[in-house]
Amino acid sequence: MKRALVSVAVAALLAAPAIAQPPTVEAEGGVKVQGIAPEKVLGAIDTTQLVGGQPTETAQPAEIGAPEPRTEVTVDTSVRETATAVVETRTEVIAPVSDRPEIDRANPIAPEVQALVSEKPRYSTADIARAQLAAVLATPPSMPTTTITTTTTTPKPDQ
Repeated sequence: MKRALVSVAVAALLAAPAIAQPPTVEAEGGVKVQGIAPEKVLGAIDTTQLVGGQPTETAQPAEIGAPEPRTEVTVDTSVRETATAVVETRTEVIAPVSDRPEIDRANPIAPEVQALVSEKPRYSTADIARAQLAAVLATPPSMPTTTITTTTTTPKPDQ
């Protein structure tokens, strides 16, 4: 029992100086982390020193968005004469055009996801998420079909 008490006391004496040391603090708000000066820490690297004295520019990430929607415009003009006037009717139909393949209504899976499932027997959730994101980014925003009808009536001159 005495040996156990002596060994505990010796362990406490040996550990006491390590525990009792005050933390290392620098002036001006800088703190040393395990004895490393702030200028040596990764976040405090002077990037001008890395490229031979030239300041570096941070590259902006490329804007990722949906492709611009494409449209197809068809114009149909018809002229009709009455006894008193000439009636011209012009109809413009602006319809969206997409090069995306049609999705099977019975099995609605995007082509990017279908390609992943077909080529890999085992795929991760991250693989599926990447394929779904690629499908969303490749699909242009939906647009309605717009029809503009203009009717111009021109009276005939008095005869």
